[in-house]
Amino acid sequence: MDQRPGSRGAFADPAFGWLWCSFVLAQAGSALGAVAIPLIAINELGLDEGTIALLATASALVLLVAAFPAGYIAEFRRKRPLMIGADLVRAATFTAVAVLFVLGALHVVLLMLALAINAAMQILFGSASTAHKKDLLEAEYRADGLGKLQAAAWTAMIAGPVVAGVIAAATSPVVLLVGNAAAFVVSALLVHGIPRPEGATPTPAADARRATEAAAGLRFLLTQPLLRRLFLSWLLFAGAVAAMTPVTQVFYLQDLQFTEQQYGLLMGLPSVGGLIGSWMTGRVTRRWGVGPTLWWSSVLRTPWYLIFPLATAGTIGMIWLLVAFTGVLLFSSITNSAMSALRMDLTPDHLMSRTASAWTIATMGAGPALIPLIGLLMHHTDARTALWAIAILVVLSVTVLPQQKLRAPSAID
Repeated sequence: MDQRPGSRGAFADPAFGWLWCSFVLAQAGSALGAVAIPLIAINELGLDEGTIALLATASALVLLVAAFPAGYIAEFRRKRPLMIGADLVRAATFTAVAVLFVLGALHVVLLMLALAINAAMQILFGSASTAHKKDLLEAEYRADGLGKLQAAAWTAMIAGPVVAGVIAAATSPVVLLVGNAAAFVVSALLVHGIPRPEGATPTPAADARRATEAAAGLRFLLTQPLLRRLFLSWLLFAGAVAAMTPVTQVFYLQDLQFTEQQYGLLMGLPSVGGLIGSWMTGRVTRRWGVGPTLWWSSVLRTPWYLIFPLATAGTIGMIWLLVAFTGVLLFSSITNSAMSALRMDLTPDHLMSRTASAWTIATMGAGPALIPLIGLLMHHTDARTALWAIAILVVLSVTVLPQQKLRAPSAID
């Protein structure tokens, strides 16, 4: 490829621009659906809290179960057709939900089935797109591209619910579902239009067993020395972050007596930090290198967790927490993009999808593993003590990183 992205980074490559636009559309569609489904389930169908929890649990289980075979399926097939197919299936699914709702035929079982299909397609799209990103992005600008994709996700997370709420209030949740479906269709068209041929597709070994091949990604994560340390660090951090959500809910609303409006600000406003961090990842990695960026951003995201259990009630405490959470998301977003880029650099092309699915499975499992333990600690002590325990886990996640290896970029090969 003759093009040199230069100061524009990954965006100087038209092929990445098409992929980025597709990702933006898919994220926007998901944001609309995330608001539409609860509105229909609660306000229109009148489902109770237990059924709503069941819908969420079913989707999470499908994501967990589908992640393992999705990596194998995506690994040995062309990636763009899988991504396009996943988008179109999701578009058809949400269109069907909208039609059934208008006809008065939408039942909770059908809604659960639609969410299960969406979850399965989400994980298939993710497994295929991870490998395709590596194929599409030049190694020098990989962290920049991943950061820009993550920035799109942050933008959807910040603006999506607000825009969706306004649309739903002015029209109907059905309009959100139609918009969701349309976004996936356009996303598929953009993937189809990427102006560069797709790279070669790996082929499985002729004598290999399917189960053995499917587990190859996890096996590689556990046997590659540097990736094994990154994997352990990520599991500790992901589990701590997942366990922090219910603890902060109790801490903010019960212990510190923040109002619903204040709680919303605490949860939403710091997301700007994630957006800024994602957008600046490319510039940081070009200056310092991917390994050092990963190391220092992991270190710099840690002190903010020590601030949470020190917060007090009132305006000062709220400002204290806003600053802390913004700092967490700023440096965490840089860490996430740098770690994803380093994983791509260290993983052979023929293992990319399976490694990505194994990483996803482990990430989804880290939360359920730690949430009950931290919850038990909070039950027997208090939320502030649980926050100290979470801060210790985050510190541990940094100590297991291979400091010397990461801080010497030339040693990463």
